[in-house]
Amino acid sequence: MSRSVSRTLPLWTAMAAAGLMMAHQVASKAIRDSLFLSTHDASALPRMVMAAAVLSVILGGLSSKLFAKLSPARVVPLGFLASGVLQIGEWVLLRINPSLGSVIVYLHTVAFAAVLLSSFWLLLSEQTNPQEAKRRYGRIAGMGTAGGVTGGLLAARWTTMMPETSLLVALGILHAAVGLLLVLHGGRVPATGAVSAVWGSPRKALASAPHLRYLAVLVLLGTASAATLDFLFKSTAAATFGKGDSLLQFFAVFYTSVSVVSFGLQTVVSRIALEKLGVARVVGTLPLSLAGGTALAFVMPVFPLFAFVRGVESSLRGSLFRAGYELFYSPIPPAEKRAAKTVIDVGCDRLGEAAGAAICQALLLLPQPSMVSMLLLATGGIALANSWVAGKLDKVYVAVLERGLLNRAAEVQLSGLGDWAVDPELLESRTIELPRVEVPVERVSNTMPADLAVRHLAELRSGDSRRVRAVLAIGQGVDPVLVPAVIDLLAWDAVSSQAKNALIATRGALTGVLSDRLLDRNTDFAIRRRIPPILAAKPDHRAVDGLMEGLKDERFEVRYRCGRALDLIVLNHPELKPAPDAVYDAIDRELSVDSGLWRTRRLLDESSSSDQMSHLDEALMERADRSLEHVFSLLALILPREPLKAAFRSLHSEDELLESLAMEYLDGVLPANLRDKLRLLERRPVQASKHSTEEAARLLLQSHQSIEIKLRQLAEARAAAEDGQRE
Repeated sequence: MSRSVSRTLPLWTAMAAAGLMMAHQVASKAIRDSLFLSTHDASALPRMVMAAAVLSVILGGLSSKLFAKLSPARVVPLGFLASGVLQIGEWVLLRINPSLGSVIVYLHTVAFAAVLLSSFWLLLSEQTNPQEAKRRYGRIAGMGTAGGVTGGLLAARWTTMMPETSLLVALGILHAAVGLLLVLHGGRVPATGAVSAVWGSPRKALASAPHLRYLAVLVLLGTASAATLDFLFKSTAAATFGKGDSLLQFFAVFYTSVSVVSFGLQTVVSRIALEKLGVARVVGTLPLSLAGGTALAFVMPVFPLFAFVRGVESSLRGSLFRAGYELFYSPIPPAEKRAAKTVIDVGCDRLGEAAGAAICQALLLLPQPSMVSMLLLATGGIALANSWVAGKLDKVYVAVLERGLLNRAAEVQLSGLGDWAVDPELLESRTIELPRVEVPVERVSNTMPADLAVRHLAELRSGDSRRVRAVLAIGQGVDPVLVPAVIDLLAWDAVSSQAKNALIATRGALTGVLSDRLLDRNTDFAIRRRIPPILAAKPDHRAVDGLMEGLKDERFEVRYRCGRALDLIVLNHPELKPAPDAVYDAIDRELSVDSGLWRTRRLLDESSSSDQMSHLDEALMERADRSLEHVFSLLALILPREPLKAAFRSLHSEDELLESLAMEYLDGVLPANLRDKLRLLERRPVQASKHSTEEAARLLLQSHQSIEIKLRQLAEARAAAEDGQRE
C-alpha cells in the first residue's frame, strides 16, 4: 500500500531546536578548548583528538545499531536530555578535579554532541522529501547559525559575569531544552520495522553502497585536513594569547565571527548556489578554498592568516558544505540511512580527525618553522585530494536519487492500478512487438512483370477494399513500383493495417521514400501519423534521421508517434541512439508551449489497434498525460530507462515523497532550461489562455481541420462497414 512520509516535526520546532543545538555547539567549543589548553600543554592536543575519535567511532556504531531497532524520533530527544544532565555533572567534576574534568568535557563535546548533531539531521531527513529539504534545510540551518552566533556571544560575555566553569550549567540547560522541544512537539514517525540484514551492519551498508563510500571518504579527508589546520591554529593561538580568560575571549569571538559569516552564507547564498551550481560544486567549495588558503599561508606563515584560513574553512563547513552534504541523505531509504549516517557523520569524521592528529603528532618532532610548513603542505595536499572526490558527487547524487526513486516506487500502490511491485523486470520497458508478415524463404524478385504490376496498381486504386486486400495479402511484400500507392492506402482505415504489414514485409530500402512522405507537409495527416511504426520496423540510421526530423512536425500526433518509434528503435538497437543535443532540442520545442495546450493534447483513435504504437507505460495508458508521456519517451532515448519510467509513473501518483524524488532526479539529469520549463508546465494551474486575435484564429482553424479529418475518417469507416456487409 502507498505509505506517505509523516511530516510530524513542525518547521518552527526544527528551527528552534537547531538554534539551541548550535548555540550549545559554539559555546561548548569555546569552553572545551579553553579548559583543556588551560590545564594541559598544547602538545597533548593530538592525543586528546585521537582518544575522542576512538570514542566517537564507538558511539557512532552503537547509535547505528540502536536506530536499526528504534525510530530516531524516539531516541534523539532522550539523547539530548541525557546530554544536558551529563553536562551539569561535568560542572561538578571540574570543581573536584579540573584536569580530569577538562578531559571529560572535551570527550563529551567532540563525541557525544557530534552523535546528537548527526542524529538530529537523521531525524529531519526521515521527515522531509528531497524537494522540501531544499526549501526547509536552508531555513533550519540558518536558524542554527543564528543560534551559533548567540552561543558565541554567550561564551564571550559569560566570564565577565560568572565563573568560567559555570557556563557548563547553561550548556546543559540548552541541550535539555532541545530534548524537551522534540519530546513535546516532535511527534512520532511511523515505525518502518527493523533494518534488513543487508543494512543492519554499518560495514555491510558501506560495502553494499558505493555512494555511501564516497560520502565516507569525503568526510574523512575533509576532517583530516581540518584537523591539521586546527592544530596549527590553536597552538599558535595559545602561544599568542596565553591561558585563561583571554584565550576564552579570543575563541568566543572567533567562533562567533565564524557563525555570523556562516549565517550570511546559509541564508543568502546556499539555496541559490545549490540550484545554480549543483551539489558537487557547492560541496567542493570547502576543499578548494582550504587548498587555496593553505597555499597563501605557506607563503605568509603568520598567526592572523592561520586564523583567517581556519575561519573560512569553518564558515563554509557550517553553511554551503552542510547544506549540500545533508541533501545526499534525503533520498536514501530509511534503513540504509539509519545504518550508515551516524557512522559516516561521526565515525569517519573522527577517524579523519585522528588521522590529522597523528600527522600533527609526528610533525611535533620537527623544529617549529619546519613543522608549520609541513602542516600546511599536508593540509593542502589532503584538501586537493578531497576536491577530486567532491567533483564526482554530481554523478553520485543522481545515482542516489535513482536508488531512492526505485525503492520508494516499490512501496507505492497507484490509485486504480493495484499493487505496483517495482522490480527490474517490471521497470524495464518491454520490447514492443510490431505486426510482422512472414515472407517465404525463397528469393523474391525485386520487380514483377510490367503487366502484372499494372494490374496490381489498378486493383490498389480501385476503391474496392476486397480487391485491395487481395493484392496486399500476397505475403511477398510490395513491388517498388507499387510502394507509393500502398503508402497512400495508409490513409484508408479499412485497409491501413494490411498496407502497413505489406510495407513492413517488403524487402529493400524503403526508409528513404517513407521518410520523404513523413516529412512532406502536403502528405495527408492520416498517412504521416502511420508511417513511424513502419520505420521502427526497419531500423537504420536513415530511419532514425527521418524520425528525428518528424519531431519537428506541426501536428502533435505525428511527433508523438515519431517519439515512440524512436524509443522502440533505441530499445532494440542502442547503437542507433540519436545525438543528445538533437533530442534536447526536440524536448525544448515540446516544452515551449502554452500550458493549456500542453494539458489538452490527445491522440486520434487512441483505442484503434490497427496503427497504434504501444504507450510508454501500458498501465497508465488510460490516464497518462500524452504531452508528458511524449517528453519522457524522448528522454528515454538518452537517459536510463528504469528511473525515467518510475519518474513518469510517480508524476501520476498521489505519493508526495515519490513525486519529490522524481522531480529531484529530473533536476539532476536535465539541463537547467528544460528543468525549469517542465516545472512550470507541470505545476502551474490550468487557466484560461489569453491569445492574440491571430493566435485564436490559428487555433480555431487548426481545430476545424481536426474536425474535418475526423468526419472524413468516420465516413470512410462507414463505407468500409457497408463493404463488409456486402461481402
